[in-house]
Amino acid sequence: MVGVAALLCAGCSGKADSADAPSAGGTTTSTSPPPPSSAAPKPVPKPTPTAVALSVPMYQRALTNVEKVLKPYVARVMNAQTVASFDASRAQLASAVVLERRELVKITPPRGLVSAHPEVLDAFDAYAGNVATELTKAGETKTSCGLPKALDVRLYEAKSGVRLAYAQLAQGVQKSIGKGVKFGGLSVPAKLAQPAVFGGRGENGDVFQRSGSRGSGSLRIVNAGSDIVVVVTASNPRKPQASIYVRANKSATLNGIRGDYWVYYKTGTNWDARNNRFTENCSYSKLERFLDGSFSWTLTLKSIAGNTQESETEAF
Repeated sequence: MVGVAALLCAGCSGKADSADAPSAGGTTTSTSPPPPSSAAPKPVPKPTPTAVALSVPMYQRALTNVEKVLKPYVARVMNAQTVASFDASRAQLASAVVLERRELVKITPPRGLVSAHPEVLDAFDAYAGNVATELTKAGETKTSCGLPKALDVRLYEAKSGVRLAYAQLAQGVQKSIGKGVKFGGLSVPAKLAQPAVFGGRGENGDVFQRSGSRGSGSLRIVNAGSDIVVVVTASNPRKPQASIYVRANKSATLNGIRGDYWVYYKTGTNWDARNNRFTENCSYSKLERFLDGSFSWTLTLKSIAGNTQESETEAF
């Protein structure tokens, strides 16, 4: 007969350890704590620094530095000897004005000049337009008489246009900032000397042209009008026998005229002594009377009609 044996284990549970027993469905679970986070902490934003306003002396120093930068550019424009070098220097000055304006934007003006500072910037902004306006006025290559402008005249007018535009910039800045701060005294150039032709006049009684042999005729000119050139010719005023300059309210005599002749005359301003001609405000006339060269004549030129007839004629 087989007996029944029982084996007892002191301290042993009849159930499997929950850690060892599989869960329903055949999977196991872990209850270990989560790993620490690896994300860096967000930086705390720094406060935006407050711009520090300049003192009046520091603001003056800033404007003076601008003038020191611009001065050599202005000088190069004023010293240009050719149209090409003038154009190049003018462009460099325009770029420098723009760059210095950008530097001025960065500064914080003194408390008393807060409202003035934008007007200072406006003066810099207006420079380019003012230059364009002045150069349009000076851009003509011919005089009002239709003659080519001399190089020295063209450069003088162009440089004067740039100088005026730059002076307007300086005046705009100075007007904005008032008397306590200065701008312009260092960099605005002096006015240019005018070319000799400006306001030029011939010498009274100067016979500056003569051709052919001399004759016995003479013509006395009494000039009660403006400066004038009197021309005597057998036919064509472009091929004169002689030409004489007579100043306003003066008289002069042309001797040695040969044969019978016509009298032409021209008036104007800005006498070009090198080429013996008026360059501005020209007018041309002809005396409607053929003069007998065997006599001595007196021609009185008045601002009102006299006893002779005259007519306008083409340029000569």
